[in-house]
Amino acid sequence: MTRRLWLVLLSVALLGGCSSLYYNTMEKLGFEKRDILVDRVENARDSQNDAQETFRSSLERFQSVVDTPDTDLKERYAEI
Repeated sequence: MTRRLWLVLLSVALLGGCSSLYYNTMEKLGFEKRDILVDRVENARDSQNDAQETFRSSLERFQSVVDTPDTDLKERYAEI
């Protein structure tokens, strides 16, 4: 049991150090941390927009097949 606890603690310590090692290495290669983070935020935003568009088109296809009652949520969706 003690062995497992030490293994878990060691794993957490190593994984926590990986990000700082990554950023330090990238900084030595000429990539600033803020630039890396900006790229990640932009990628997340683009992924979120893609997911939103996929949801909209799926909802439209679903509503074309199934007769759904008019609700406030449906009206708000129509405005977007």
